Order: sequence, then structure tokens, then C-alpha cells
Amino acid sequence: MKLEKLSNIALYATIAVGVVCFLLFFVVDYNNMDFDGVHVSPALTDLVLILMYALFVITAGLSIWSVVRGALVNSGNTGPNPTGIPSGKVTLCTWGAVIIALVIGLIAGMGEEAYTTVSGVTTSAGMVTVVDMFIWAIYILAFITIVAVIVSMSGILIKSATPKE
Repeated sequence: MKLEKLSNIALYATIAVGVVCFLLFFVVDYNNMDFDGVHVSPALTDLVLILMYALFVITAGLSIWSVVRGALVNSGNTGPNPTGIPSGKVTLCTWGAVIIALVIGLIAGMGEEAYTTVSGVTTSAGMVTVVDMFIWAIYILAFITIVAVIVSMSGILIKSATPKE
């Protein structure tokens, strides 16, 4: 099986699992009232949390594997990049976008107050700020990803990267 076909199967399977989990989350006992009778506590919240943890672990593992494999494959390769992809610039832009998104998220989340849940558990203001920072960073990076996918699907970069004869 070709690597591209395997990649497509993995992508579609991940999307399908995510869609099914979120549909179940919103359909199965979504309006389950909490113990106080005011707050809603969806029955399948744990399912969505487990999905997010699993996707995070898989993504982190694949990222580490990709970096190690790329370093091993490209070690000692001083010739031109056969794919034509400026991987150094892509890496620099990716890390720059992550750092900028985290800084924007930190600035947007500053000044948060401690949060106390209905059950009496209090989260410190610092942790609320950190959570807000990551939420803002996720929104920013998701937007950048959507734009990158649209640009990639348009073929603009492929056409401009082909050498003129």
C-alpha cells in the first residue's frame, strides 16, 4: 500500500472518529442536569476528553517520530532538496507562528480571576490564564491551518515552484 493511500485512510478515519464522537456527545443525553439542577453536564464529556487526549498523544508521537526520522534521513545531505520544499523556512514559520500564537494568547488571557466551580473547586488565576492562552493559540493556529490547506489545495505554490523552461 502506498504511503499516500495510507495517509488518506488515516486522515479519513480520524475525521470519522471525531465526527462520530462529537455527534454522540451532542445527541446522547446532552442536557443532563448537574447535581445543582442549573448546570448542564453532558453524559459523554469523558468520551470527548479521551478523544482529545488520544489525538494529542498520537500527534505528539508522530511529531517526534517525524523530527527524528527527518534528522536521520537528511543527516549528511548537503545537496539540493529533491522535493523543492523549503523545509527550513517551513520549520521557522511554523515555530514562529506557534510562539506568536502563544504570546497573543497569554496577552489576551492576562488579568483573569480565580474560577470556582459549582462543586467548590477553585482554579487559580494563573491556571485560568494558561488555559485561555492555549485556547487562543488553538484558534489562531487552526485559522492558519485552514488558510494553509486552502492555499495548498489551490495549487498556487506548486505552480510557482515549477521551474520555467
